[in-house]
Amino acid sequence: MMTKYYKVAEHVFGVSGEAEVFALMANYEAFAVGHQDASETVFVLTVESGDAPAYSEELRQEEEGQDIICGKTADGRPVFEYRWWNETAGWLVSAADYREGRLILTGQHTKMAIDNALMVLYALATAADDTVLFHAAVVSHKGVGYMFLGPRGTGKSTDARLWLQHIAGTELVNDDNPVVRLTDGVFSVYGSPWSGKTPCYRNVSHPLGGIVLLSQAPYNKIERLGGLQAYAALVQSISGKRWDERIADGLHQTENALATKVPVWHLACLPDEAAAKLCFGAIAQKSEELSHRSHGSHGFSSRATNDELIIEEAVRLVSEGVCVTLPVDGQSMLPFIIGGKESVILQKPEQPTVGDVVLAWVNGCRYVVHRIIRIEGEAVTLMGDGNLSGTEQCTLGDIKAIVTHVVDAKGKRHAIDTSWRRWAARLWWQLRPMRRYLLYAYRLVKSE
Repeated sequence: MMTKYYKVAEHVFGVSGEAEVFALMANYEAFAVGHQDASETVFVLTVESGDAPAYSEELRQEEEGQDIICGKTADGRPVFEYRWWNETAGWLVSAADYREGRLILTGQHTKMAIDNALMVLYALATAADDTVLFHAAVVSHKGVGYMFLGPRGTGKSTDARLWLQHIAGTELVNDDNPVVRLTDGVFSVYGSPWSGKTPCYRNVSHPLGGIVLLSQAPYNKIERLGGLQAYAALVQSISGKRWDERIADGLHQTENALATKVPVWHLACLPDEAAAKLCFGAIAQKSEELSHRSHGSHGFSSRATNDELIIEEAVRLVSEGVCVTLPVDGQSMLPFIIGGKESVILQKPEQPTVGDVVLAWVNGCRYVVHRIIRIEGEAVTLMGDGNLSGTEQCTLGDIKAIVTHVVDAKGKRHAIDTSWRRWAARLWWQLRPMRRYLLYAYRLVKSE
């Protein structure tokens, strides 16, 4: 039996076993270090064959064919049984402080048992040391790490891949199990020997610049999370034995610091280039450049700074010829666009005309999605279809995008430049004196 040592996120651990064990651990080679003093290691795992331990079950976790049964021996030592497709691969029996462990193998799914035992021991042994093991995908850009979170199937690997494809200078750090650690007041994200279905075992680290919680949607929208929302987004993606008070306290301390020190975002998105570029623009570029500006964002979400970042990035993408889908809030475009339920698809404007619905920078202070009602030379006048009075002024150069489609709550696209919609818009313009009553009736019908 031999012992080898590995360093992950500056924590050293040892593995003792026969040569055939290390033959299965090629993914750990980039993290290998020389002989270490036992006092400097966070844990040592001994891998061997043997008999099943007697233990009482405390908790069972089941996911996609894998079961992890957590329990305790009669003398209080933690036990973790690993099963794949109802076959037991092994039992991890640990010391109460998780500094020592013994993995008893059955000969089934040996590689997965070794990896899972090491991940469990690592997460538990370092929980009190400002260290957390995430279920996430991580990329880096210009030396800064960005992490994607979300339940299985929400697109963590997809979003990482889209950054690699469309954001020049992006590199994959880890595809499934990165480590985040707080050192001297700074959070860094580290590659690890555990990377899920995509083999990416890089011994690298980067300052953590942002964390993105993903969800699927028929549009692309990103917003900053704060307080409890940010904390809750982190907790669901961090590995740990939360029914152990000491472990739970360590995780809580790190999670609370993360939610405070690192920006956490929610990206509702399609799996497309525009989503990657919108996300990159919001979290990776200097948002501080816009933080001192307080333009309104009539027609969009009420968080002015976040919305301005989103809209500015959308404008940039549109100028490059990318179609962008954005949700709309507010009631200024009723009855043709329902705020809070529908989105608009924007594309680069060519020659705006009266009747077009556009995204424009108006009155020198804010963005709106309104309809053009007058063009006189370079001067443009706009008005919201749901407004009773009041117009906005801009120039042709201030029109940043034209709305081509409305996306309803079910994700279905409706072209806005059809003969029927043009006729309806002209009729609605003629009915301005009656809009107050028509909108009142419209809202009554929709509220039923």
